[in-house]
Amino acid sequence: MQQNGQEQPVEQPEREGEPNTAAVSPQGEQQQSREQQKTEECLDLLRRTQADFVNYRRRMSQEQAEGRIAAQIALLSRLLPVLDDFGRALGAAPPELATHPWVQGLFLVARRLTTVLDQLGVQQIGAPGEPFDPRWHEAITTEARADVPEGTILQVAQPGYVLGERVIRPAQVVVARAPSPVSEVG
Repeated sequence: MQQNGQEQPVEQPEREGEPNTAAVSPQGEQQQSREQQKTEECLDLLRRTQADFVNYRRRMSQEQAEGRIAAQIALLSRLLPVLDDFGRALGAAPPELATHPWVQGLFLVARRLTTVLDQLGVQQIGAPGEPFDPRWHEAITTEARADVPEGTILQVAQPGYVLGERVIRPAQVVVARAPSPVSEVG
């Protein structure tokens, strides 16, 4: 088509899904740039949200595990005196009654309770001859001894228990200390 001796460009209709191959105006480029920037911002927000959700799930899982351990420790700390009572009762049983079925039943209950604690991962701590460790042991008294190194556990008054790395109850122990030098008074 010609008007006034000049050719006019023929506009072709845009097909769906195909951009117009004719020159894109500066406004169109700006619009496309803004849309691209919005898309990047949305993708960045989505990535952050996904990362936050993953962190949230991990935190919740850790908090639930901590809650379970705290509940186990609370329950176990209430059961340990029962085990102590069994130990005292069995230790006070006269030797002539050791074969009596009733006493054997007490031994069986105490052994079963100990087995259940073992299965739960509870370990007894504190034994004579071990070095004293304030994380696991509570010194109730000291005794001057020259035959063992200072800081050695001599006697366990009450055994302690741990669940993993957490102390349920520290062991109450008697600890050796170096004998004090005798000063001569003259």
